[in-house]
Amino acid sequence: MDILSALSDDLLLRILSFVPTKDVVATSLLSKRWEGLWTSVSKLAYDDSDHTGDYKNFSQFVYRSLLSNNAPVLDKLHLKLGPDCPFIDVDLWTNIALTRRVRELEIDLFSKEESFNLPNSLYTSETLEILTLISCVVVNAPSSVCLPSLKTLKLDRVDYTDNATLPLLLSGCPNLEVLFLERHVGDETTDSIVVAPSLQRLTMLDTHAGTCGRFVVDVPSLKHLEITDSVAYYDLRRMENMPVLEKACVWITSGGVTQEFLKALTSVHRLSLSLSLSKVMHPSGMTFNQLVHLDLYTLTEGWWGLLTCMLLDSPKLRFLRLSNNKLTSESKEIPIGWSPPSSVPECLVYSLEAFVWIGYNGRQDKEMAIYLLKNTACLKTATFSPDSTDLAEKYQMLKVLASVATMSTSSQLLFD
Repeated sequence: MDILSALSDDLLLRILSFVPTKDVVATSLLSKRWEGLWTSVSKLAYDDSDHTGDYKNFSQFVYRSLLSNNAPVLDKLHLKLGPDCPFIDVDLWTNIALTRRVRELEIDLFSKEESFNLPNSLYTSETLEILTLISCVVVNAPSSVCLPSLKTLKLDRVDYTDNATLPLLLSGCPNLEVLFLERHVGDETTDSIVVAPSLQRLTMLDTHAGTCGRFVVDVPSLKHLEITDSVAYYDLRRMENMPVLEKACVWITSGGVTQEFLKALTSVHRLSLSLSLSKVMHPSGMTFNQLVHLDLYTLTEGWWGLLTCMLLDSPKLRFLRLSNNKLTSESKEIPIGWSPPSSVPECLVYSLEAFVWIGYNGRQDKEMAIYLLKNTACLKTATFSPDSTDLAEKYQMLKVLASVATMSTSSQLLFD
């Protein structure tokens, strides 16, 4: 402790900012040097599960330490609270932080019955840069929202007053760059409408079919997109206006998508897809001119049709990975009599340098593997990771693939 005591106050405060607040306050007992140092720590984190005894002691500790804090700026307040916490306390602590011009606020609240309504003062904070709301919180944006400094917004399994709440909230965040939305099974609203001109990163998770409703995404500055959806109803999912998209991951566990849905992704550079085109005709006039890296998951019905479309529509593709992601489920078998494209895709002739096949089974997918090996002129490596653990079966797969006369004279066949 003598070594620590020799450090400057600024360095000690930085160290203490990574320590739970109850432990930070306890340092006041170490020596006279430490007695008042804890009151200048600018990041406060409270978790009622870390405190022994009744809730009253925890509440008094929060009030005392929060009101005693005299840091020039309150950088962060993190509240992780269980069902014993009265909402009046959450409201008062939140308002105290807002009057202290807090920059980062996180409220993670579990309640057995009700949800916490955020105070109106939160929606007009001039200093709030990061806002995270988790679980039993109601987003009840007033008619006027003004959060000019907000850059990151995370809404994780929260409730909304109605369908107009989210668009209203986003309209008051002119500089928002990162948005995370996860819906929960009890969500009574149906729509997720995201219109945010400044947004650069968007994550939307909805793994409960019961909440499936309309979502509309209009984000012209978006660079990174992640969508996980339990069910895609063709006419209810609309994405548009993403001209600078760099990376996207779209995981839809059942149902299909429209041509317009895919067209919104055509500017992307790196793309991960798990969805079905089995009910959608081959899109016309759709080209992924910037796509160089494609991960396609073989879990959905008709993935082979999607692959054919993507090869034909991605003239600059350099890397292809097919994966069954066995932690989730088994691959869907390619039907017997799979038909290759009527003409060799441009990317196979001019650009594709590597492909990886994870979960290769050597049965119906053999014809597709042979087609790729035969027609990829610039291929450098082809890596196959079989489903089977049987050595004899794996050897037979390798033997078949090794016998294929490849167009590329410098390609390597790798077998995991």
